[in-house]
Amino acid sequence: MGVRLALVFALTLSLCAISAAPALAQKSTADGLRDCEKLAAVKFKQENPAFKRFEIARAEAQEDKFADKVGTQFVSTVYHGKAIYQAGGEPADVRFICLHGGLGKGAVFVYTLPR
Repeated sequence: MGVRLALVFALTLSLCAISAAPALAQKSTADGLRDCEKLAAVKFKQENPAFKRFEIARAEAQEDKFADKVGTQFVSTVYHGKAIYQAGGEPADVRFICLHGGLGKGAVFVYTLPR
């Protein structure tokens, strides 16, 4: 009887873990873009002390699922589109690319290009 109870308990725990895993693994586009903005704020402030803000135009941002390695770094998603970059003077319209490492890793690379 004790073995049977232990098996039922183990099976119940396994099913709970399996059903919860997809919910935990899902990360929305908004979460990914927020990760990109956070990494950009840190990176750009290190490069330029006058940096003030980096804001992605969410309505125009695009998301490409990638799920491969770039060098030795795993990248799950590539975000790209338009953003505002401000350091010192007036804000500038830029294009951006952000490589995202997925759940638990966050954004791993952000780069801007003038429009």
